[in-house]
Amino acid sequence: MKNICLTGSIGSGKTLVCSVFEHLGIPVFNADIQAKETYNDKLFLNQIVEEFGMNIVVDNVLDKKALASIVFNNKERLIKLNSMVHPKVLDRFFQWRNNQSAPYVILESALLFEIGWEERFDKIICINSPREVSIQRSINRDNVRREVVEERINNQISNEEKVDMSDFIIYHDNKTMLMPQILDIHKKIIGLE
Repeated sequence: MKNICLTGSIGSGKTLVCSVFEHLGIPVFNADIQAKETYNDKLFLNQIVEEFGMNIVVDNVLDKKALASIVFNNKERLIKLNSMVHPKVLDRFFQWRNNQSAPYVILESALLFEIGWEERFDKIICINSPREVSIQRSINRDNVRREVVEERINNQISNEEKVDMSDFIIYHDNKTMLMPQILDIHKKIIGLE
């Protein structure tokens, strides 16, 4: 079974593309959802509080906005948070993977390269969307200000760098058809030795 990672910047359309792969029978593991679920572990939540302060937890529940306001304004704090969360997510992925039976599985992660996971995957798919298209999608989806989206994009490596380091590229520019690209990549991955 091949380990495939699908990446792309915020608002690139990862969720949509992953849903197509799921319809093709390919299991998808969403790293963002799994990262959020790690905060349900009380022991881990205590470690987060020790590192980032009591004000990020209200009634034993993580205040995601409070944590985001700390890490998205301070690159070192973001790196620290990632170093705590991402190993737990990767462990969950490999446990989940062991229960799958498809020819390949996909881990969806916006931060693949930023956290150095690229070597753990057989192939990497990158969704390439123009920056302005991604910004507008994110604003509409999350109902946030443009500055918030731009700040998050600026905390990721550029789309151009992601494209250069990826094996397969899906163009999602609101002009190019997605299905033929996805089906082509699906066939190529299944054909890999």
